[in-house]
Amino acid sequence: MRKGQSARPLGGMARSVRHAALAALVALAAGTGLVVGAAEAAAQVTTAPPPGAGSVVAEASAAISAGSSIPWGWNQIVVRVQNNGAQPARGEVEVTGHQYTSDEVFQASAPYTVGPSATVHVRVPVRVPSYGSFDVRVMDERLGEVRSQSFNSNGTPSVVLLDVVPASRLRAAIHEMPVAPLFLDPTSGTRGPSSSTSLMVSQANVDPATGDPLLPDRPALYASADAVLMRTDTLSRLHGAELDALAGFVLGGGTVALIVARPEDLRSQTLVSLVGGEVTGTTKSPELKQAISPTPSASGMGGRALTFAPHPKDEVGVELRGWAGGNLRPSPYGNAATYGLGEVHLLAFDPSSGPALDDPWVHVRLVDLARRAYDRRSTVVFKPGSEPARSDVNKIRRELDPNESTRWSVLLSTLILCIYAVLAGPVNFTLARQKHKPLRALWHLPLYAAAAFGTIVGIGIAARGLDGRARHLTLVEAGAGMTQGAARRYRGFFASQSEGMTVRTTDASSVVSTAVAAELSKQRDKLVVDRDGARLVNVAALPWQTVVIREDGFASLGEGISVVPTPSGGATVVNRSGRTLRAAVLVLPGGKAFLFERIADGDRVASTAGRDLSTFLDGQTWLAAVTRGRTVGSLSVHNLEAPDLGKLIGPVAPGLSDAWQAMGTAASHAADWFPDGVPTLIAQLDGGEGRRSDTGLRLESDRLLVRIVGWGGRP
Repeated sequence: MRKGQSARPLGGMARSVRHAALAALVALAAGTGLVVGAAEAAAQVTTAPPPGAGSVVAEASAAISAGSSIPWGWNQIVVRVQNNGAQPARGEVEVTGHQYTSDEVFQASAPYTVGPSATVHVRVPVRVPSYGSFDVRVMDERLGEVRSQSFNSNGTPSVVLLDVVPASRLRAAIHEMPVAPLFLDPTSGTRGPSSSTSLMVSQANVDPATGDPLLPDRPALYASADAVLMRTDTLSRLHGAELDALAGFVLGGGTVALIVARPEDLRSQTLVSLVGGEVTGTTKSPELKQAISPTPSASGMGGRALTFAPHPKDEVGVELRGWAGGNLRPSPYGNAATYGLGEVHLLAFDPSSGPALDDPWVHVRLVDLARRAYDRRSTVVFKPGSEPARSDVNKIRRELDPNESTRWSVLLSTLILCIYAVLAGPVNFTLARQKHKPLRALWHLPLYAAAAFGTIVGIGIAARGLDGRARHLTLVEAGAGMTQGAARRYRGFFASQSEGMTVRTTDASSVVSTAVAAELSKQRDKLVVDRDGARLVNVAALPWQTVVIREDGFASLGEGISVVPTPSGGATVVNRSGRTLRAAVLVLPGGKAFLFERIADGDRVASTAGRDLSTFLDGQTWLAAVTRGRTVGSLSVHNLEAPDLGKLIGPVAPGLSDAWQAMGTAASHAADWFPDGVPTLIAQLDGGEGRRSDTGLRLESDRLLVRIVGWGGRP
């Protein structure tokens, strides 16, 4: 009920109180109890809440947080809406982000419906701005705003561990402990290579009715997390979008550390898929004896610090366990397996309870595991849901902008105008003067102007066309042999008229945002989420200008692209992607590289069947630049060196060189395109993703690039 509506009834009630009091004084002989009774009744009526007030309550929290603030990048807001009334409640959750100032840069909304005496959890994906804030409002159709909360964000790099263990006390033990990653992206902050940061332990939200964690339902929403700690019994209960999102997080380069809770969990189909086979108990890993030095406190005094512990406590040491099966290998934390671009760890200890919870030896290993997970950021060009600071997407825009291929029309139109100026001016008046009819030149001027105007319009139509169109540029990153890979899609839209477009995600697990807005329009994303997925609405599209949308999701690679070692030290590439690999470059451990013009679907080729890049000058130049690398923090990374790469693949696939250069500049300069110790294959997949239109516009170009990292797959 609005304030203006309640004033009149309250005024009438006040008059009723005064009349009752006057009647009581006149009838004093009847006793003073009437006065007291009338006053109490009036007080009860005037203080009663309006109908429906308090029947809907809500509380919001972030899926991943770092202390009192929210890490920047894609995240998820979980809103618990409880209906205490007797009628169903409907409404909407709105999240608005602001960066630096009060200017709105992002808005997301999701509807909800909750039955009487019931509770629902509304999950809203949000793009958290760096050094900004965002507000959450819960609106009810009948009651209006029932909840408003504000959160702050920051852009300070942190190592984030998401603790999904129920009732865990691990946060109190290692939260804000110093950690020194080897990888320090120079574009993400001002810290020097020797600086240390802190480990942030974020505890997952829990459904109070079931005790189950409320995890992100899209892989990109794990963007701010480096590692996830979870029990195997919790993992076995995950299903649907939450399980797909967690698997996608690891596929895209994330790390999951698992505490084996029950023997039957080792046969869980989810765990078997993650580690590549059934798991059995075995002797503990010999690498557990490896001593790990803790990072000293950056402050020197007063800051939290880990204690050096070369050995576990006796009661912890006797409980250490080992695991075997699938792709598991020994690690300093237990056993580990590679899954896609990420890692899955089976811990040798349970850090959430018992003696291990208070053991410094366990604390040091958990902090080091989180550090290792952060360092893996260097091996992923585009981590799902994150965007490198000061990313340059100008070449992406040029690649997707049809205006870039119509420069000839500007030159030709300029030439037509020059010809018109000569014909309509000196030539026209000279001919009229020679025929002694000077006024005839004035009659010819409209004819010359009409001809010039019609020619220029015709050139414009020939260059730009009459209808809008779309272009795609996508990079898929995957582990060898994997059937899916993390996809960074850049979708360009070239509209013929001014309109507010609605851009839907390619699938329900993706997130979208604006990468390049149309000129003279302000970038303000509005994301609407419903049961069909997410969509950007009211995207400003101006006539003959290109808008570029960035999307993080996943793409299919058919049955995968295998890279298996050969006894001679080379490799064999098996293409089962369903499409032809074009201009494929295979870089092997040790520095050798080979170029294949094409690898057809179903082909199985040895590395020696390709052209050895070390045998000709352009290949030597590119290979030397790649193998030389550069130091980022304490790691050596290898850049794409796209300009030199273009000289190799340009003759094989026209236009592909520009596409790789665009991707190279959009990625972080600290990305390790060719990690040491494992093979890397980069190529174009012919045919793109097989779509013909996007948002109602004809898809003019669909270029699909792929990057395969590591050994694996069926031979």
